[in-house]
Amino acid sequence: MTNILVDGISNISLHNGILRIECTTVGPDGKPHPSGTLVIPGAIAAQVMQTLVNGMQELDKKIKEQLQPAAGQVTN
Repeated sequence: MTNILVDGISNISLHNGILRIECTTVGPDGKPHPSGTLVIPGAIAAQVMQTLVNGMQELDKKIKEQLQPAAGQVTN
């Protein structure tokens, strides 16, 4: 498996039914550099993107719940 660090997206294209998302990372010089390309069949691209959105919303919800004091807990 290959890991791609995504600090940004430089280009998105759809060609021959394939969605290509060109990802960038910030190099030691502070400038964006290519880090890889996500290649997703166009027929399932919307489903993949919606799954990412839903996952991020769930993660955000869990983080907020962990940051709130437990119910009934006294804080000083």
